[in-house]
Amino acid sequence: MNKTALTAASEDIIPLDPKDSIAEGGERWVFRHPDYSHILIKMLKRRKTEMFNRWWIFGHLSQRFLPASRYRSTAKQYDEYRRLVMENLFDPGFELPVAHLYGFVKTSLGYGCLTERITDETGRTAPNLQQRIEAGTFTEADRKGLNRFVARLYDISICAADMGPANFVHGYRGASRPGSNRVPQWVLVDGFGDRYAITARSYSRRIRLRGMDSRFRKGKKVRGLRWCSDKRQFEFADDDRPAT
Repeated sequence: MNKTALTAASEDIIPLDPKDSIAEGGERWVFRHPDYSHILIKMLKRRKTEMFNRWWIFGHLSQRFLPASRYRSTAKQYDEYRRLVMENLFDPGFELPVAHLYGFVKTSLGYGCLTERITDETGRTAPNLQQRIEAGTFTEADRKGLNRFVARLYDISICAADMGPANFVHGYRGASRPGSNRVPQWVLVDGFGDRYAITARSYSRRIRLRGMDSRFRKGKKVRGLRWCSDKRQFEFADDDRPAT
């Protein structure tokens, strides 16, 4: 390969630095795409074998001896995205309740996952449910809208992995694309997919619904909001109910 070809190949790699990420979790960094404002790059962190040598539990044992299982959550998320699309392939009115996944891109940190970016009215990355509640901007109308969205997730029996408040975002989709729908809506941006080794939930609606009940019940709690299992909806705690 000549020098010109090498230069062109290097320019195809998006340079990323962890200190420039807009969000960080235990498994990933999240970056703005440098060229497309409606897309994020989610970069998996490299997880070395020695990270799983401390505890003799199934999760650590499987990730110690089966390295591919360290990245199961990402693979299963794509599987669930594909399931939802294929089950509604010929329904032009169906709107995916989860963030769109666009494949992968080469970066200086390895291959990154391209995903839809949800924005607020100013074009900035929209805050998640947890951030809205902590900022005091979550209203009774928002709660009702969120519960309608939750009911929709139950209706399509999404494969739930983490229904914590950080994964629910309310904002605009495709904000920078011509003809985009400028109506804000709730979107599940993460926490979906069957991460279990025995993938029964992928084939059984009944098991998926039971899994959703469990994930909502065990999800991270945020002051002022509580999950009511019998109603399958969120309610305000009495001492934190906002004015209507």
